[in-house]
Amino acid sequence: MRVATFEFLRCPYCGGRLELVESFPHRRQDDEIVDGIIACQCCIFPVVDGIPVMHLLPAATAAREHLEANRPDLARRAMFGLEDPAQSEVFDRVAASANATYKETVEAFGPNFEGGYFLYRFSDPTFIVADAVVNAVAGTVLAGAGRAIDICGGSGHLTRSLLALSGEPPVLADLYYAKVWLARRFTAPGCEPVCCDGNAPLPFARGAFRFAMCTDAFMYIWTKRQFVGEMERLIDAGHGGPEGAVVIGHAHNARTWSPSHGQPLPPEAYGALFEATTARLFAESGLFDDLVDSPGSGAGGLDLSRRDSREALDADPALTIVASRHPAVFRRHPRQSPGHGGGEFRLNPLYRIDSDGGGAEGVRLRLQFPDRDYEDEYGACRRYLPDEATIPRPLLDALPATTLPPGLAELAARRVVLYLPARYY
Repeated sequence: MRVATFEFLRCPYCGGRLELVESFPHRRQDDEIVDGIIACQCCIFPVVDGIPVMHLLPAATAAREHLEANRPDLARRAMFGLEDPAQSEVFDRVAASANATYKETVEAFGPNFEGGYFLYRFSDPTFIVADAVVNAVAGTVLAGAGRAIDICGGSGHLTRSLLALSGEPPVLADLYYAKVWLARRFTAPGCEPVCCDGNAPLPFARGAFRFAMCTDAFMYIWTKRQFVGEMERLIDAGHGGPEGAVVIGHAHNARTWSPSHGQPLPPEAYGALFEATTARLFAESGLFDDLVDSPGSGAGGLDLSRRDSREALDADPALTIVASRHPAVFRRHPRQSPGHGGGEFRLNPLYRIDSDGGGAEGVRLRLQFPDRDYEDEYGACRRYLPDEATIPRPLLDALPATTLPPGLAELAARRVVLYLPARYY
């Protein structure tokens, strides 16, 4: 946790400022708090391995007690939910390795951790749309200044998109400590992770951000009215301040079926949640069509000037909501080139090299889904991911690469080759 975070971090319950309690055991490195206890006028919260835990759930209480006993190792285990000593030792060995990958670390959490979904996230249809919306809207309202926040952002796949857009390190907020820890280490290094509960008031000062987003999670928030009011509060810069934006992506539609429905609302109810800023709703399939139409041509882009009909919104399984007064948000935005957020170009992990290694024409690749459930939910990726592809052996051998090798532009446009975080798999 950066010491500068105290400027915008607030208690979610009393709204008070926080400070390090130096009478408790703590560790600091330069301008960062590694472990310790922070307090306001009503509560005390643990900072575990550099991440402030801004809720009072049982794991946070256990972690705080371990820190008070000067056992930061046990505090981290408590926040990871690693109760089995053998599993804890396995994880600690992997976490201590400088060469461990995101995939290996996720597997070390054990079979109950939600990890497989995230490994393939960078080519999921829902990510394709959300990444384009984030780049368009955040790129417009931030313009290299101001700070962004990704709420319920999991292990930071979209937070990574904000690293190049946010003038200050973007904040990643999520209830699950392990996910924000993974983001800081692998997916979005440089972000500011905060562990907090989206069903409670958010632990940040009014106007601390210019862009606030929540993607693929809002239908699982029970306190939706409070949550939207909090997002509007976070971007409220006051009279005459710069106009910000709120984005809620992939919100399930109560009028259609979804394999993981949550507690969705119909389109008009989503729109009615916004009181301070008028929101515009988009049928996600229309945005998806914008982005996958002739994917290798470089044409197209994201059309946020559209106004989808009531019928189109009612029929779409998922909705994207954009709320902003910024005049340049609701327009057509050009297609983004791959290669932002820091990392390396690699083969999409959904592809397998054909066993015969290919012939003179190149190495044959085959699309292979991890299981039938994944294929059923994300099968729309076939709109841009070919069932088979061929890559020249010298170009395959050149991967991973920090810059896109000449000759791979078409495969990168179709997401057969992805720009992934370093040590991702």
